[in-house]
Amino acid sequence: MTIIDILLPLPVNKAFSYITDLKLTVGNYVTVPFGKRCLVGVVWQLSSSATIDIDKLKTVINRLEILPIREELIRFIKWVSNYNLIPIGILLKMVIGCSLKKIDNFKCEEKPITYKMDRNLTSDQQAAANRIITNFGKYSVSLLDGETGSGKTEVYLFVIIELLKANKDAQILILLPEIALTSQLIKRIHSCFLCDQVAEWHSDLTPRNRTKNWANIVHGNVQIIVGTRSALFLPYKNLRLIVVDEEHDSSFKQEQRVIYNARDMAVVLAKIENIPIALCSATPSLETINNVQEGNYEHLQLTKRFGKAELPLVEIVDMRTCKTQGKWVSFQLYEKMQKTLADGNQIMLFLNRRGYSQLMLCKACGHRLNCPNCSTWLIEHKKQNILLCHYCLYRLTIPKACASCKGQLISYGIGIEKLSEEVLKLIPHAKIATISSDISKKAADNIIDLILKKEVDIIIGTQMIAKGYNFPNLTLVGIIDADFGLDNADLRSTEKTYQLLHQVSGRSGRFEQKGWVVMQTYNPESPIIKAMQHYRRNLFYKLELKSRYDTNMPPFSRLIALIVTDKEQIKALRSAENIVKLIPQNDNLVVFGPTPSFMSFLRGRYRYRILLKVNDKKDFKVQQNLRKWIEDCELSSSIRIVIDVDPINFM
Repeated sequence: MTIIDILLPLPVNKAFSYITDLKLTVGNYVTVPFGKRCLVGVVWQLSSSATIDIDKLKTVINRLEILPIREELIRFIKWVSNYNLIPIGILLKMVIGCSLKKIDNFKCEEKPITYKMDRNLTSDQQAAANRIITNFGKYSVSLLDGETGSGKTEVYLFVIIELLKANKDAQILILLPEIALTSQLIKRIHSCFLCDQVAEWHSDLTPRNRTKNWANIVHGNVQIIVGTRSALFLPYKNLRLIVVDEEHDSSFKQEQRVIYNARDMAVVLAKIENIPIALCSATPSLETINNVQEGNYEHLQLTKRFGKAELPLVEIVDMRTCKTQGKWVSFQLYEKMQKTLADGNQIMLFLNRRGYSQLMLCKACGHRLNCPNCSTWLIEHKKQNILLCHYCLYRLTIPKACASCKGQLISYGIGIEKLSEEVLKLIPHAKIATISSDISKKAADNIIDLILKKEVDIIIGTQMIAKGYNFPNLTLVGIIDADFGLDNADLRSTEKTYQLLHQVSGRSGRFEQKGWVVMQTYNPESPIIKAMQHYRRNLFYKLELKSRYDTNMPPFSRLIALIVTDKEQIKALRSAENIVKLIPQNDNLVVFGPTPSFMSFLRGRYRYRILLKVNDKKDFKVQQNLRKWIEDCELSSSIRIVIDVDPINFM
């Protein structure tokens, strides 16, 4: 009998000691008793550092006949755990990803890959593809930077074909920011390959498909994996290339429970695996642009749209002075909508607000209907006849009168449901579809199919419609409120708003027909609006990077956010203050706070934010010390602390 350490998929930061007489190697999957349960774990160390009486240890039950986790993946999850301060057992749970007891029920059959045709690339596309191809078999990071509609997807699909021609067993991971984007990309992949060796990985998979896909990935029987954030942790047999599409998108940041940035961790995985990674975007993040400027990433540029397509013309409408057709649609936008429909083309209207209205209030006493669990008001969803909190999902049937004075309740502000209602009044014969995160992936896929079949005239949606969709007959984009997102103190609000406006505008005129963008704003002199109007992207990046440099904010430094919460406000505040007292500030480490979070009351808990700024962005010692500083506080068991390394949002 020998003592070994087994890592279990539990929210703890340690392995557990067991005894065994089985022949095991590091990375083997085993079943072990744990309390009253039987768990699947992974052999973490073939000895134990613990000084435990062998008679008190339980015995490993058996070894599962599954390929063991590779050394590279073990190194990766250790790195992710240490950098993001995530309990390593939670990361193992993401690696396992399904019920391993059912794996033997699936027979994985190897199927040959054939190619439908060679891809015809432009000279710019071919040059970009060739640069990535020359890096096969070694670590490199390439920014594939191309205007919307320039054919970035064609470039990396060509690269994938060449990789699989050279190595038929290679596996390629394509990371996407949203589940809704997977279906359209998989259809594009099937336009290149005659094969079934493509697997999806995201939270919408059925348990059966999840288990089947996991088994095929582990055994190397699928070559192309299209997935969202969690696909990064799958135990690949032969990962040879990573592609991060729409790399700028903030959805790559997991912000609940297991907090990490999948784009940044993908770069780390590529380095550990010694393979190339391509980051693709028309609006790269400031961090990525800065890495290019510092020489860490190679810059591959596509300067023109594919084929005969040209960038859309952008018209700015000053909503302070213009005439409107209805309440929310300017006369200029209305005229262009009529002409677009008369020409047989499609329209997209963008408004980044879900639901019907922003809030309901009493016309008599002014009472607002707030969420009882969060410091925000309830959003009206008229179709469902509910008021909904977009944070905790608390819902309330829309009251007939004010609870305070029995006065009349009125809707204030606009969401996509109200916009759809107005557009239908303006153009009664139009076939309208709305898309937002309120609908399921299946419903979104159905709407996308209808759009591609030209059975939809006007698409109305939130930021979901800005991400990677390719509609051949869409020639007009109307941005209802171009000023959204600029009236808050979020460090990244300007960058995010520019990226989103640029991406939405890029849906227009992606093929031979000329495209138009009508941008409605109350601030036409804004630098963002000017940059959008004249396609002065480089100037925008230059100004924004200078602003960050002058204030020594990311990407020139690093931030770590601590959110301290409790059901009692005073306990949350006092605990946050105690943590700050134990953090030693110096020239490299500056501490801000504690202050109430932007959402100071969320899901029934009071929240205080502490922000740590590490001036030397290459110094990772703060993460090593942070756990100890928090432990030394001896906090009450009711206190919860969320640690967000490199925060994207400041809620």
